[in-house]
Amino acid sequence: MKARRFSGILALWIVVSLWAVPPLTTVQDMLFKADGTAFNGTLFIEWKSFEAVDLSAIATHSLTVPVINGVLRVQLVPTTNATPLATYTVRYSSDGRIQFSETWAVPPSTAPLKLRDVRVAASQPGGTEPPPPPGEIQITDVVGLDEALALRPVKGAGYAPSRAAYIGADGTLEAVSGNVTDCVRVDGTSGPCGTGGGVAPGFVDGETPAGLINGSNVIFTLADAPNPSTSLELYRNGLLQRATTDYTLSGNVITFATAATPQVGDLLQAFYRLAGGAAPLTQAGGALTGNYPDPQIAEGVISDFNIAANAGIQEFKLALNFPTHTNANDPTADQKAALGGTSGAPSATNRYVTSQDPRLSDLRPPAGHALLGENHNDTTAGTPARGDVIVAQGTLPPTWRRLALGPANRCLISNGSDAVWNACLFTGFPQGAVPFVDGAGNLAQNATRLAWDNSNRRLSVGNNLGLSTLFVYDATPATGVTGLSVRAGQSQGTQPLQSWQSSTGAEVGYVSASGTVGAVAVRAAGSASQSAWQEAGAATDPSVRNSGDSWYNTTQQARKEVAAGRTHTLPQVLCSSVGGSTNSTTHTRLGSCTFPAGFLKPGDRVDIRFDFSHEGIETGFTIEVRWGGSPMVTRSAPMEESKLTGKVDAGIHSDGAQWSMQSWGTLAGFATDVGQASDSLATPLTIDLLAHMDAATFETVTLRNFTVVRYPAQSNP
Repeated sequence: MKARRFSGILALWIVVSLWAVPPLTTVQDMLFKADGTAFNGTLFIEWKSFEAVDLSAIATHSLTVPVINGVLRVQLVPTTNATPLATYTVRYSSDGRIQFSETWAVPPSTAPLKLRDVRVAASQPGGTEPPPPPGEIQITDVVGLDEALALRPVKGAGYAPSRAAYIGADGTLEAVSGNVTDCVRVDGTSGPCGTGGGVAPGFVDGETPAGLINGSNVIFTLADAPNPSTSLELYRNGLLQRATTDYTLSGNVITFATAATPQVGDLLQAFYRLAGGAAPLTQAGGALTGNYPDPQIAEGVISDFNIAANAGIQEFKLALNFPTHTNANDPTADQKAALGGTSGAPSATNRYVTSQDPRLSDLRPPAGHALLGENHNDTTAGTPARGDVIVAQGTLPPTWRRLALGPANRCLISNGSDAVWNACLFTGFPQGAVPFVDGAGNLAQNATRLAWDNSNRRLSVGNNLGLSTLFVYDATPATGVTGLSVRAGQSQGTQPLQSWQSSTGAEVGYVSASGTVGAVAVRAAGSASQSAWQEAGAATDPSVRNSGDSWYNTTQQARKEVAAGRTHTLPQVLCSSVGGSTNSTTHTRLGSCTFPAGFLKPGDRVDIRFDFSHEGIETGFTIEVRWGGSPMVTRSAPMEESKLTGKVDAGIHSDGAQWSMQSWGTLAGFATDVGQASDSLATPLTIDLLAHMDAATFETVTLRNFTVVRYPAQSNP
């Protein structure tokens, strides 16, 4: 009893606790000071008692919210729909004192709101703190608080925001003066970084990593790689993220864990160090100006003094004395020509290799000479040999040259430019062309209609596509007709007209001399307009039948096959489908199957199977199966019956059909019957499946499934 009472109390406490949670609205924004720096401080939020929209009682209290690097995020109960209407008093504290205050009216919202959405009154002018509400404790009310505050350091005359602080001689806090790129020493003075025996590291503060904040992206990049990597401090909405738990860092790439994926509206900020001397804002020194990493050479640094005497150039040619090159210092036309010299060997004293240099001279121009004379200066010797041919070859200008006798069975032919020794059957045909004798008796080719691909060993007839070992296709536009004929020889006998073989020479398919096709397997693909296999059939069965044969008998309209030396007809599923349903009190057709005229033959057998269901328990129903106009099954079922099923076998003979029936249900007993149907088979015949409800009702009887199978006649004496 005690355990049961405790369980009930616990359940009641859980329900009450869950019911008592009031709705909340998120206020999220980024706060800045007037100088553009991020606001850092604390918000003191106070309110009086009110009742939330869900009747939750909100007691008088206050809330302290820290603001780090300008990120503000707080959840509050809406007050615009409270009873009575309520507001929040918000005081902003920074730099050790209250800066200003304002009033918020928070509406209900499922999306985060900005400050502009909740402010209802401007801050007090002058940034002065408003008088404390009645009943608040003053500093003087706390014993010893004034003395404790007096012991804390105070701002001195030189104190300034956004500066490094140091303790002055009188104990007050002072701001360090200097450039933003200076480094601060321990005595509070500042100066250029890098002095004093080491290079100070660079610092990056408040950088927003690059990357799309859409609720799914987890990859963000920094402008530089943190060095050391452990110096990275990554904040999301002002909350410090934990390395290896919330994110991982590789170089300058940040990858968030799936559970910590930044959502739409989140704010990311990164703080990290750089390697010594790599600070982006470090000022260049010496003869450089600007800041690293992209300083510039100061004006006037490069002069004639900086150019070595053996450099082999004149400065005025390159305008090194000018920050920007001018046309006045361009080389002359002769000097430009000299820079693209044509002869001579370069050296320390011969810097311009050109025929214009007076210290150099060109070679003697070649003198004229007689054909094959002693002054002949070509690469061919002047002494003739048996079989030599003198030809004009070369260019600019062509010269007489000795063409030695070619190898045996070679012909002297023209290649369009020179006389050369080549094969005597030189055609000039394109690659892959197959020569033939044309109608005029000349050697000809048509590489677009008859082509040999020697690399892939493929012959194309009627085209040059080369898609297979032999590709026959008349590609003539509009009039092309492709035909491939294989005609048996006079002594073909039993040799196959075609034979297909594997790579080992084993036959895998053939076309016999009589037209029989043999193959290991036959695969065909049908389409929406044509079946993959079609057999016209014959009016009689084949006279010679072997096991494994199959054919279509058009007289019996039946497909047959041979097994174990016996002929067998194949069963035919004429109809198999679901039916309809009805709640009518008159017989309604729920399914049917129609035979064409003359389709059924004496000796055939027809098997009919049916399944009815009853949707309800308050009204009986009746089903019926008809063979043409002859009822075969008529069965009534009680109101509680949910299922009724059965089958009918009909044997076809010359005068009609003799049938037998079986039916049963979940409550209806097993029933049988036989009968005779004399309906003509010479006209179309329909099997109907009907049903009706025994009384007006919303209940229904449904034909769940029916199947009609024909077993064609077959005699095997």
